[in-house]
Amino acid sequence: MAKEKVDLKKEADSKMETMVEQHNQLATEIQEANARIGEIKQMIIEHQGYMKGLEACDKQCDEKESK
Repeated sequence: MAKEKVDLKKEADSKMETMVEQHNQLATEIQEANARIGEIKQMIIEHQGYMKGLEACDKQCDEKESK
């Protein structure tokens, strides 16, 4: 019976270690993904500004042509 207790304890420890490793790996992946999301959001904002600039340029060119 004592050996059975030890085996159960080892099995529980091993399972806990595996779950902690998975948790840590996922936490790292989430941090990396969040950083990438921040980068992409910034790129979108910059590109929106670029697109607004192009629209303003087109509008200005149209106004000059119609004069």
